[in-house]
Amino acid sequence: MLERNQLPLRPVAPGFAVAWVVVISGASVALSLLLACVTPFVALAAVSAVILPRRMAVTAVLLAWLANQMVGYLVLGYPQTWDSYAWGLAIGIAAFACLAAALLVLRLSKDLSVTMAGAFLAGFVAYEGVLLAATAVLPSGEGAFSAAVVADVLLINSLAAVGLICLHAGAAASRALVARQPGTVLS
Repeated sequence: MLERNQLPLRPVAPGFAVAWVVVISGASVALSLLLACVTPFVALAAVSAVILPRRMAVTAVLLAWLANQMVGYLVLGYPQTWDSYAWGLAIGIAAFACLAAALLVLRLSKDLSVTMAGAFLAGFVAYEGVLLAATAVLPSGEGAFSAAVVADVLLINSLAAVGLICLHAGAAASRALVARQPGTVLS
């Protein structure tokens, strides 16, 4: 059985946690440019929750959200209106709700697969729940939470999570930016 201190997602070595925060923030910028309104905050938060110490995970999500907002307003030309700013704030709140849900799941299992899947699913439900609640007070299109849109958001977040996991696994395999492995890979 794989545990959190083993491949593919071993916790980041404390001295290198800052580098992973930069990786997460950089991924946010790249994905914001690529996907605009569908930055995969669930993937960024869930993977951060699993591989980073709690404070660094909070920092990673904060910087990812700030980077996303900067790209949106300074590069992609998001409208500079009250509702656009309010949605930006709602997305930030949703990203932190996602991180909180993912962090809560970490205590439920030592099995890495269960931990990562649980963190991702709990984070997705929290993220979408906060955004759905925001539609009660913020203007939103009728189809914003259609099954097709939610499925697309889930797919994008799933692919991004797999990509981040692969990036971390590659770093783990090369012994870069990860804690030393205390035992065998498989037990």
